[in-house]
Amino acid sequence: MKPLALAQPGERVRIKEIQAGRRFCSRLHAMGLTENTEVEVVSNYGRGPVLIMKDNFRLAIGWGMAQKIMVESVDNGKKEKDL
Repeated sequence: MKPLALAQPGERVRIKEIQAGRRFCSRLHAMGLTENTEVEVVSNYGRGPVLIMKDNFRLAIGWGMAQKIMVESVDNGKKEKDL
């Protein structure tokens, strides 16, 4: 697992854990970002926002928020550790 902030553009990831408080989790849930949700990273330029796509909608996640969202790569059904 790694933070969403470290995911590369074009990478498809699955949210595995959200390391934050209840209010932060509620904000993510309101955006449709829950554990086991798959998203595609559209752009990630380091310390700026991470742009992701979920269900044909683009969402910008601040870098600090992206640090608290733990993800694993999704590659044709293979887990990150299997690659």
